[in-house]
Amino acid sequence: MKILHVFETIPGGPATYFNEIVPSQIRALGAENVRVIVPDAHIGFLKNTPPSSISTFVRRKRSTALPALARAILHEVKAFQPDIVHAHSTLAGAVSRMIGALPGKFPPVVYCPHGWVFDMQTLGSLRHPARWAERILSPLARSIVAISGYEYEQGLKAGIAAHRMIVIENGISSVMPAATPTQWDDTRTKVLFVGRLDHQKGVDVLLRAAAELSETAVFRVIGAHVTTKNNLTQNIPANVELLGWKSPEDIAGHLAVCDVVAMPSRWEGFGLVALEAMRSRKPVIASAVGGLQSVVSDGKTGILFPPGDHRALAAAIASHDSEGWAALGAAGYDRFMARYRSERTNDELMELYRRILNEWPDERRRIA
Repeated sequence: MKILHVFETIPGGPATYFNEIVPSQIRALGAENVRVIVPDAHIGFLKNTPPSSISTFVRRKRSTALPALARAILHEVKAFQPDIVHAHSTLAGAVSRMIGALPGKFPPVVYCPHGWVFDMQTLGSLRHPARWAERILSPLARSIVAISGYEYEQGLKAGIAAHRMIVIENGISSVMPAATPTQWDDTRTKVLFVGRLDHQKGVDVLLRAAAELSETAVFRVIGAHVTTKNNLTQNIPANVELLGWKSPEDIAGHLAVCDVVAMPSRWEGFGLVALEAMRSRKPVIASAVGGLQSVVSDGKTGILFPPGDHRALAAAIASHDSEGWAALGAAGYDRFMARYRSERTNDELMELYRRILNEWPDERRRIA
């Protein structure tokens, strides 16, 4: 079985997903049977993937990146001859499916939105056309992988047929990366944020909450802008450190010394950072949006608060002492081990691939 993964962008959640799924498939199938297409500028985010398995395209701006991605897909499908094309996120999914609809042989496409584009508040009036486009394109995928029950339900509401979707919840390895030793000596509650500094992730909400907690909490923010360019370098509260992107080992080190992880997202298909926190025995304070509502058990493994409400976030941060946070974190670890390990995710994806190939006529699988 030969799998071609297609990514239009990598930083943030896609990188975590990539680094859990692709190396596992390489171990199971061999490096010669797994290939990935990624932007050339994003190779540094990839872990445990040999160069021989990586194909790149130039992504400077999306107006030119999408034609380049299309050319890369056509080249790899012809040269690599995969049995499955697994497209990740909206644009990679759209390009892969439209190419697959052209005359000629093309492998079956598995599409994973990683959060529906029509959930993005920033689309405004374009959300309805985006919903319509996903519904129209849905028959062009052999299967659509919803990463959470929430994403599946949103797909149904958008008019996507239930038989075209399957829920395979995200997971991460139960084995943590070796943590880089990190110091964080402060008697105040230590709050960690990890993610893109974009409107979706609500880091501005976090900063407003931090400004109200100068005496009781300190904050570290790991990440950088990807899709939006809000200026966060001015008027940063004194109790906040902006650290930029960090390696998985560095992130593990910061997780080890924090008290709680904050995820003030405005929308979220799943929220892999929550799993990283739970694996590290850290509780999660998260907006009550999307898949986070099922990942975080309110009052048991963390706290859910209304999205965009910085005062509610501040109140949640101030609601527990270190012992209280530790108890919630322990419960979160148990929940992670029972439900969110990547071993299960990988097994379910491989089973999906096998089922599709068993149903797909041999003569349609590969380009001559």
